[in-house]
Amino acid sequence: MAAIKSPDGVTVTLDAVNRKLRLNWPENQSTEFHYVWLRHHARCPDGLPNDTSVKIDLVPDDPASLVISDYTITDESLEIIWDDNDLKTTHPLGALVSVRYDQSSRKRRKPAPILWPLDTKSSIPCYPYSDLDDPASLLQIGLSIRDFGIARVINVPDAPGTVAEVAQQFGVVHRNNYGEVFDVKTDAYRALGSNTGKYLGPHTDESYRHAAPGITFFHCLIPSAGGGGASILVDGFNAAERLRNCAPDLFGILTDVPVFFQRKSLPDEDMQSHRRMITLDIDGEVEGIRFTDRTLPPQDLPDHLMEKTYQAIKAFWNIVNADDMKVEYPMESGDLHIFDNQRVLHGRTGFDPGRGERHLQQCSVNRDEFHNTLRTLAARLDHPAQMETMSGGAIG
Repeated sequence: MAAIKSPDGVTVTLDAVNRKLRLNWPENQSTEFHYVWLRHHARCPDGLPNDTSVKIDLVPDDPASLVISDYTITDESLEIIWDDNDLKTTHPLGALVSVRYDQSSRKRRKPAPILWPLDTKSSIPCYPYSDLDDPASLLQIGLSIRDFGIARVINVPDAPGTVAEVAQQFGVVHRNNYGEVFDVKTDAYRALGSNTGKYLGPHTDESYRHAAPGITFFHCLIPSAGGGGASILVDGFNAAERLRNCAPDLFGILTDVPVFFQRKSLPDEDMQSHRRMITLDIDGEVEGIRFTDRTLPPQDLPDHLMEKTYQAIKAFWNIVNADDMKVEYPMESGDLHIFDNQRVLHGRTGFDPGRGERHLQQCSVNRDEFHNTLRTLAARLDHPAQMETMSGGAIG
């Protein structure tokens, strides 16, 4: 290794064997950067440019081919002279600080999910409908969805179609074979369990799709009459952590083995997916849940995985159906839930549809649209969320 000390107190250490450069900041802080990362960073220091004219040769170099022949710090920048053609790249120190990729720096950019429930429905953040008109309040609603997986909006007008107007504040309303806005009521499409009066256990929607709905919006127009029909909500991240703690081997099965989901309603529908019930990010933290027991057909698995996978599915089912995992309360007319369908499981207690119509409307926004809205809104308001990482969801 070779090292120099800059006039402003930053020590630069070069590890040519492992092709890394280390910046040692005052007060015993240091950060390593791979050669190949520094070369790539020089091409797009502010993120990937949107101008096609400058998107030339942005693919990283072969790491093994890179050699640094010299390096200095001047005017708050790191300057590197590369061995090939005496190429020089400049890296502002401030930019390097903001994009450090060591484990602790990446952890600071990743907000920790807030697990629930607490004792009552107060564990779910609640906002008045009027907050949707204020950008700062809209950002706070978005951050609640990011951190809790859910937000509740009250006093929403009970006019049909309002759910889509609310959803458009967070992204483009998604359209699938059910349309953009779906009616959940007892006299509608009875092939779906949501349109009966039967008890529905906690589940995520449409696990049989390769890309399950992202952010879901449920708006209550007419609540159930005569009791029953209360919403059931479960934090899937909390359930997954409970499984990890009590049965780590079964947790590992659900993070490793793709499970078979299917919705078959011929002649129009036969949708299938093989996806993991619990997905983890690069650091092993839960970032997505996919769990719909009503769309689990007999599994299509190798012999050595069959019984263990069924055991893991049942163990997770037991957890998400445990009473202490549930937040349960009746939605009133004008209540609207916004939740991450790849984290929050929802269900409903049974009710008697003969005692009156229950009518909700539902739509969804893709999670990348939602994340884009949250980042750009944070940038407009100069909020730290513009630089923070958001959960990728049930992508496995």
